[in-house]
Amino acid sequence: MKAIQKISVMCLSLMISTSFAQIKVSSNGNVGVQLGTSTPLSPFALGGVGSASYLSYIGSSYANTLLRVEKNSPSSSGTTIGVDASVMLNYGAPSYNYGIKGQSYSSSYTSVARAYGVLGLAGNGYCNYGVFGQLSGTANGAAVVGMITSSSYPEVAITGRYAGYFVGEVITTAPMYAPAFIVSSDKRYKDNITSLDQPKSLKGILGLNPVEYNLKQFYTKGRKDSVEVDVPYYDEKSQLFTKKHYGLIAQEIQAIYPDLVYTKDDGYLAVDYIGIIPMLIQSVKELSAKVDALSGNGAKLRSAVADDFSGINLPCQLYQNAPNPFSTSTIIKYSLSNEITAASILIFDMQGKLLKTEPLKGTGEGSITIHSSSLSPGMYIYALVANGKEIDTKRMILTK
Repeated sequence: MKAIQKISVMCLSLMISTSFAQIKVSSNGNVGVQLGTSTPLSPFALGGVGSASYLSYIGSSYANTLLRVEKNSPSSSGTTIGVDASVMLNYGAPSYNYGIKGQSYSSSYTSVARAYGVLGLAGNGYCNYGVFGQLSGTANGAAVVGMITSSSYPEVAITGRYAGYFVGEVITTAPMYAPAFIVSSDKRYKDNITSLDQPKSLKGILGLNPVEYNLKQFYTKGRKDSVEVDVPYYDEKSQLFTKKHYGLIAQEIQAIYPDLVYTKDDGYLAVDYIGIIPMLIQSVKELSAKVDALSGNGAKLRSAVADDFSGINLPCQLYQNAPNPFSTSTIIKYSLSNEITAASILIFDMQGKLLKTEPLKGTGEGSITIHSSSLSPGMYIYALVANGKEIDTKRMILTK
C-alpha cells in the first residue's frame, strides 16, 4: 500500500512538472514556482531561479508586492510578530550583516514615483513606534543612523553611543524639545582662531533689527491617487504656527554678519543664532569699557554740564527719545517750569566729549529733532541743563 502511495505522489509531481510547469522540484529538493523548465537554484524560488546563496527568492517580475505577511489574529502570548528576521554576526572576514535590508532606488530620476527604503506605521497601541531602533551590546554605534551618501555600502565612524546619529542637514516642521542643547566647541575642532574685531561687534549688534512675526504658510507638491496636490508645510492648528515668534531677518543679518547666514537647498536663508552670542558678549565688554572710561572722566562731563545737584528742586523733566534706536531722525521731548530762564539740551559721545548744544526757548512742553546726518552710528548721552543745573541725562542709539 505504501509503495502505491509513493508511486502516486511521484506521478503527480511528474504531471505537475511536465504538464503545467507551475511547480518544479529539482533532484536536490529545491522547489521552484513559475519557472517553466528552469532549475531552481534557491531552496525555494518564485518567479526566478534565485541563487544558491539565497534561502528563498521571489522574482521582481512576479508581482508589485513581492511578499506580504499578514497576521490578523493576535497570539495568546500577547506578542504578535509579522516578520521576525534575525541574523547572527559574521565574525570572520569583514562583512555586512543586515537584519532587514530595505531598498527602493533607481539610478535615474522620476518625478512621479515615491521611494521608501523602509516604511513603518503604528498606531492605537499603548506604545506606538513607527520605526524603532535599539543599540545593544557595549560597542559604539547608534540606534538610528541617517546619512546622505552615494555609496552602496555607507559607513560612518561613530565614536560614542547615541540614540540617533545624522550626517547631513535635519529639518523639522514642528518644535524640538530637549532638556539641554549643547554645541561642540572644543578648541581642537577649530582653526584660524582670532579675537573679534571690537568696533565691528558693537556696531553690528546695534545695527540688528529685532522683529516679531507669525509663520507664513507655504505648500509643497505631493500626490494623492496619482493626482498632484498642494500639501501644507505647517499644521495651522499647532502652537508653532499660531504663536508669535521673535527673531531677526536673515537678509538684514547678511548685510552685517554674512558668515552667520546660510542658503538652504531651496534657496531660502537660515540664521546661525548661536553665532550671535559671541557678538553680544563682545558688545557688553565694549560697553562696559566705555562706561568705565566715562566714570574715570567724570570731571570732564561734570564741567561741561555744570553738574551741581545742590539746591536743585525744579519741576522739569527730560523724556526718552523716540524712536530709539533710530536711523534717520529722533525726537527728544522735555518739560520746563516757569522759573527757568535758560535751558539747553547737550549731546555727548561715550567718552564725555560735547558734540552738540541745542538751546531751548520758552517754558512748558517742548521737543527738538536730532537728525542722523549730524552724527555717526553709535551710542550717545544727552542731558537737560536748566539755569546752569543738570536736570536729567539719558542715552540714545543711532544705527546705520
